[in-house]
Amino acid sequence: MAKRRFTLALLYLVIGIQSASHAQVLTAQYDNFRTGADLHETVLKPSNVNPRDFGKLFSRTVDGDIFAEPLYVPSLMIPGAGKRNVVFVATEHDSVYAFDANGTRGAPLWKTSFIDPQHGITPLSEHDVFCPFITPEVGITPTPVIDAASKTMYVLVRTNEHGVFLQKLHALDITNGKEKPGSPVVISATAQGSGDGAVSGKISFDPLKENPRAALLLVDGEVYLTWASSCDIGPYHGWVMAYDAHTLQQRAVLNTSPDGGDAGIWQSDAGVAADDEGNIYVESPGPFYQAAKPIAQR
Repeated sequence: MAKRRFTLALLYLVIGIQSASHAQVLTAQYDNFRTGADLHETVLKPSNVNPRDFGKLFSRTVDGDIFAEPLYVPSLMIPGAGKRNVVFVATEHDSVYAFDANGTRGAPLWKTSFIDPQHGITPLSEHDVFCPFITPEVGITPTPVIDAASKTMYVLVRTNEHGVFLQKLHALDITNGKEKPGSPVVISATAQGSGDGAVSGKISFDPLKENPRAALLLVDGEVYLTWASSCDIGPYHGWVMAYDAHTLQQRAVLNTSPDGGDAGIWQSDAGVAADDEGNIYVESPGPFYQAAKPIAQR
């Protein structure tokens, strides 16, 4: 069956130009508490949120479906374009775009693609994962996270490379979309246990069965990634992994059901949360709740 390729105009911007230099959205739901509230909003109010003064400013076409939340960095210096307010969009076609949020430039400020179809590197398909919930392609699903200080975006990407299914953590320079040193790293992990899919007392991370649903989390210099499944196709487990934000070295691994199965980290497609002390909070359908840091050292 021939693959379909979607081109969708899905980016709708309602950012107040007068407040663009003050706001920023670096992670899903605005902050690591995952409140979904912009507590620094000073412009939008009932008097100006109305059909006359408030609405869609413009749209941009991208190369695939958007499941990740767009992120936003104001007053970012872009080589060759000067200082711009920038919206970042990731697609299931394994692309990341940087757009001028003021709408003064139609073309992307930059675009990074993680595929190379001519050389056998593509997104996954719904048939690969045996699940029609994300269709026709499965590439970048969870919301990336940005470290404003180092101007780095962390993105979890799924690819089919010559029939080998991989998940990789990428660190991109948000000023130009290029890979940072040491990027990307292939996601892999093992855990001791006798649960579903165990071999000789060990459970290995399966990059095909494990579906990253929750947004990435950046806290105390570590990037946290979590997984559940696609359509409950087993065997699968909930996994939590931490990576050093500077080196991308894996720092910690936790399997939520080492002697069982399932117990995925779903988070309703939101994100793993963290408090002011750096504790992280995840939940699963099984009898597991974690609120500790570090999670589990390898």
